[in-house]
Amino acid sequence: MRSTALLTFLVVFLSTATSLAMADTDVAELSKETIVLFSETQKIVEDMQSSAASLLPTYLSFQGVPLSNPEYQLPNIKIENLPTAAMDNDTFLNHTDEIRLKNNLYFYSAIVEFLKTTMAEQEDLNPQSLTAKFEEAMANSNTLISKISAIMTQMGLSVTITFPEPLVVPYVGSAFFKKKLRGGVICKEYKERVLLTKREFEFFAKKYHEQLVQPQEE
Repeated sequence: MRSTALLTFLVVFLSTATSLAMADTDVAELSKETIVLFSETQKIVEDMQSSAASLLPTYLSFQGVPLSNPEYQLPNIKIENLPTAAMDNDTFLNHTDEIRLKNNLYFYSAIVEFLKTTMAEQEDLNPQSLTAKFEEAMANSNTLISKISAIMTQMGLSVTITFPEPLVVPYVGSAFFKKKLRGGVICKEYKERVLLTKREFEFFAKKYHEQLVQPQEE
């Protein structure tokens, strides 16, 4: 019987192949287990999109003016140690499998800690709890961490990552508004990384499509 996971991965390849250019031509020989992990991860990321996109507007709507104003735009501020999804197209195309996977592993491992800090700060700053939204984002991130780690292990890649200490730098004093802004930027980066991860797994689907076709025909 054909694997639903493998078929899903192949269908996504067919729908995106014309829009993705290949730069990394070093195509590894993947085990069937690794291919299934790739397809499962891609499906998880696709399912995450809606909740990731809704986290930022939901968060801002509870922060009070000016952040809760419908027309409010977050300023372009850098949060110390927060990894970013920003990447130009040349960099995206020239990443190796290891860098692509390692960057995702690092981001989701880090974002769990940033989301955890923001959730704790919101319990003090906001009487209307956003705990459920943050817990969902952290649970989804942990699922991706597990899947990506499994893929890397199957491919013989190191899953060791190291963070600066402390990863989330605490603000001195009350810093209410700074904390609210930081929370917004964290939610925004999370949403944008989910979109980037989706694009990267579409890239993998194109890169490894020949290996995916064979299991379908067995």
